[in-house]
Amino acid sequence: MTLDPQLFALNPAAQLKVETTPAGVPVLIVDDFYADPFAVRAAALGGQFDASIAYYPGMHSRIDAASTRDLFATLVRMLALLGDVRAQPEYFWTDFSIVTTPASQMLAKQKHPHIDPTPLAGLVYLNHDFEVGTCFFRHQPTGLAVIRTPEESRQYGEWMEAYGEQCQPASYAVGDDGVWERLYRVQGRFNRFVMYAGNAFHSIDMRDVAANPTLAQARLTQRLFLGQLDNPAST
Repeated sequence: MTLDPQLFALNPAAQLKVETTPAGVPVLIVDDFYADPFAVRAAALGGQFDASIAYYPGMHSRIDAASTRDLFATLVRMLALLGDVRAQPEYFWTDFSIVTTPASQMLAKQKHPHIDPTPLAGLVYLNHDFEVGTCFFRHQPTGLAVIRTPEESRQYGEWMEAYGEQCQPASYAVGDDGVWERLYRVQGRFNRFVMYAGNAFHSIDMRDVAANPTLAQARLTQRLFLGQLDNPAST
């Protein structure tokens, strides 16, 4: 969908901080991110949620890159808060996303915490009447909280192949569910932006979704991904 770039104007009074998970993963948190978050939410609810990517338990409405060019340029400057991270605005992409899949209909891979195939992943939480944030985990059988090498990826993949089905969490992974240790939680505060390393195990901080939720009732976020870095060794 194509939107007015001014919709994504940032709040000059936004509050920035960086927290670090027990696994050493820096998390950029910006509160009061957008100047008019209610307008962003209204635009999101007017989108066409007609795509589902990978194992996401819901649907997406893609946002045209021209609409967010200025936003991405600002995010590139913010990346310095996460360390020696350098990138270009055109490396970003974004969409609006809703969570709609009940836990009873989820695949085992959807219930386990996951990593993203991008150096950095981010969210803007867009529900003003409830908070559903993001949790970070350690996989106890392998001891991994972050996948940094091909060997670690192979190790976790072999475990999932052998045990993923029988050891799947009962619902959306939110607590210490068997093989997972919850390390850190970001509250899903309205108009809060977070960004973190995509290779850190994380999950939606919820147990389930309401039966047949309306669009306005669904957990709504704007997802932002950085597809590549100019200095990939930094992650």
